[in-house]
Amino acid sequence: MPERTIHTFQIPEIIGGEIKSVGLVELTAAEELMAAKRVKTDPAAYTFQMAKAALAQVNGDPVSVVDGSADRAWERMGPKVRALVVTAWNDISQPTEEAVSGFLQSRKVQVGA
Repeated sequence: MPERTIHTFQIPEIIGGEIKSVGLVELTAAEELMAAKRVKTDPAAYTFQMAKAALAQVNGDPVSVVDGSADRAWERMGPKVRALVVTAWNDISQPTEEAVSGFLQSRKVQVGA
């Protein structure tokens, strides 16, 4: 697999705690599907599982859902750090409002095709 871009975010000192930085990757389609399957029928857990699946580093050390290290790191994070990780995942994974607006405005309707 080719090397992946890691987006590293520094946890603000005001938050405190042992977690000083987190690194996230953009998920592949297969990783998104695996994360979605982990939530089963709990839609509230979807965003958390996606953010946790994207977690690639904590304090510069690699973590992964495959070996359970991302789960252990997630448990060590306080609620504020987890919220920041979810926010970071949203930032690297979701299109901007401008992109969504441009996409939707590009619609063409074809009748009788």
